[in-house]
Amino acid sequence: MVFSQDELDEVITDSPSKVVIGVGEDATAIEARRPDEDSRVAVCGGAYGIPVREHMFVPIMLSYAQEPQIDFIDNASLVSTYGRPIRARSPWEAVACWQEVDLSFEVVRRAGRPGMAIGCAENSPTAIGELSSTSIGGFRPTDWHHAALVSELKTTYEQLTKAVHFARTGSHIHTFANPIYGGYAGGADGMAVTIVASLIMMQAVYFGCTVNNGPTHAMLSCDTHPAMIPGIAVALQGMNRNTRLLTTAFARTAGGPGTTSVLYETAALAIAAVSSGIALMEGVQSAVGTHQEHCSGLEARFTAQVTHAAEKLTRKQADPIVGQLAAKYADGLKSQPIGKPFEEVYDVATLKPLPGWQGTYERVCDELAEMGLEIRAHCLSKTTSLSEG
Repeated sequence: MVFSQDELDEVITDSPSKVVIGVGEDATAIEARRPDEDSRVAVCGGAYGIPVREHMFVPIMLSYAQEPQIDFIDNASLVSTYGRPIRARSPWEAVACWQEVDLSFEVVRRAGRPGMAIGCAENSPTAIGELSSTSIGGFRPTDWHHAALVSELKTTYEQLTKAVHFARTGSHIHTFANPIYGGYAGGADGMAVTIVASLIMMQAVYFGCTVNNGPTHAMLSCDTHPAMIPGIAVALQGMNRNTRLLTTAFARTAGGPGTTSVLYETAALAIAAVSSGIALMEGVQSAVGTHQEHCSGLEARFTAQVTHAAEKLTRKQADPIVGQLAAKYADGLKSQPIGKPFEEVYDVATLKPLPGWQGTYERVCDELAEMGLEIRAHCLSKTTSLSEG
């Protein structure tokens, strides 16, 4: 597909600078920002496709939905559906996505936030599951539906079919791309250029609402490597200074639950991205999203608290904090600090962090406060469990 300069200019001009997702009291606004702007950044928390067993979907996702600073959620992926393997382009893909509907609605109901937007459908490797479950009685137009580019700067009929369906159903569309740091894009400079090109092309191809850059380290699979963050920040600053696109940043960390790495990595990326003008912060795809049930609501709570504290920072103020954080985790990334699965960091009955994980979180909050981020009071606040809902 070839686009003229005039067509791309029109895409940028006509793209939404504000969108409201969810419904009623649970709706949240996502609004365009500029670098160094101190306006509010929306936050999406969730397991972002991390594989989970069927009986663990609700407690894991409820650990996110119960957090009041998280505006909406993005789902985990089921490893099976009613005990059966989920096969792409088979009826089981549609069955799995409808099971995701049922479990998601149970989560938001038990959290007391039935109108909260849901990032979906995470069990749709092809267009089949999404087209089936975004329907009557299924995922709603007010939820947060996904379409992606293929690295680098490619699309597929599957993704285009989703986009057509979203457009005809009036659904909110979140688009994302994963430029490969160390791949065709090269290093940080090439990655930054590819990010900008990807964000613009996604708007031209999918007509989305929010646009995410989620670059991937060729060897580590994370997007929080210290060498990547400056390129991500420069790309976001260019987009947010010159367009009103609703840009987002996405924390895909090497570290997992129970580790300091997941918190340091998330904080470094969030502070850099918020000061660079993003409209929405997403997190956390812990342990790069590939380890079953290595996820928990606490790192998403932390993401929200860091995000809102960082709203007050300029890029000049943010830079030394990001540098201090990067120094704390950089050397440990190659060791793959994946942490522990949900059941080893949370009490599944009460949906509260176990003392060890809570203590690690509080210590990192104290460290950030010492670095100059006004986060201490938020980080030490306790969240009431909603597991009895």
